[in-house]
Amino acid sequence: MSRRRGFGVGVCAVGLLALTACDTAKIAADSTAGLFQRAAPGVEQHWDYDLVGKSFPASIIQLEGMLRISPDNEVLGMALIGAYVGYGTGWIEDRVEVADFEDEWEEADHLRRRALVMYTRSWDLAKHFMRLRDPGLDDAIAGGVDSLEAWLNVAFTEKEDAAILLWAGASLGAQINMGMEDMDTVADLPLAKVILNRSVELDPDFMFMIGKMTMATLAASEFPPDMDRAKVLFDEVLEKTERRNLMVQMSMARYYAVNVGDHKLFTELLQEVLDAGDVLPEARLSNAIARRRSQRYLDQIEYYFSELVE
Repeated sequence: MSRRRGFGVGVCAVGLLALTACDTAKIAADSTAGLFQRAAPGVEQHWDYDLVGKSFPASIIQLEGMLRISPDNEVLGMALIGAYVGYGTGWIEDRVEVADFEDEWEEADHLRRRALVMYTRSWDLAKHFMRLRDPGLDDAIAGGVDSLEAWLNVAFTEKEDAAILLWAGASLGAQINMGMEDMDTVADLPLAKVILNRSVELDPDFMFMIGKMTMATLAASEFPPDMDRAKVLFDEVLEKTERRNLMVQMSMARYYAVNVGDHKLFTELLQEVLDAGDVLPEARLSNAIARRRSQRYLDQIEYYFSELVE
């Protein structure tokens, strides 16, 4: 009897140790999440595009591991979503553009597929954390745009909710952009627009108005495009950011000026980006990306305006 009792106590002790180990790991992961949140501005303010790009894959893997330990930690989740979207749009899509310009079609297709996997993962993560806020997400999406809009208006009401909605809308929008050959994916564009719109309603200034800038880009590039709305939105963001978020000028040149055939505006906007100094230290990295692409677009102006080819 005593041996059986002792065996039971031993099993319980081992079980408690295991539980303690799991809890310790989760506590460590949750604590690290706070460090990631506090350290994020250091990345956003960094000046070296190549250095940051090389560090992203390791950060993504590390975040994936910590999220496995603490799967409902929203700080970790948002950091991982942002890493996937940021690395995909800032580095993978950058290489897609280079491959397209150099007629390396196989490489471009490979990179698009790679980016699509990243955006699909980030959209799945965004949906997970939105469900944690309110379990009605899937029914809202199944009900269509009006249903989703109504649900968003009830489930997300605070200014702080703008962040998760921005990353969700950006993830879905990026997934659609990389999956244009799949009509089911393209059909989700109105959902992305509704999510982004709600984010902008809650906090239009979040991340230097990147939400409204994205809405302007979508208006200029959707089918059929709404160029008047795109122009109004781009002009509003330029004014309110005091033209310091250089991604706005770059995006306006690429998606608005090209689509309306205004090569003069295209050149002026991109040259403005190249001539700007360190006008927004808080977004130094994204401004570096804007300068990188602006130089490429100016160098390839004939690619966008065939009438300039002699």
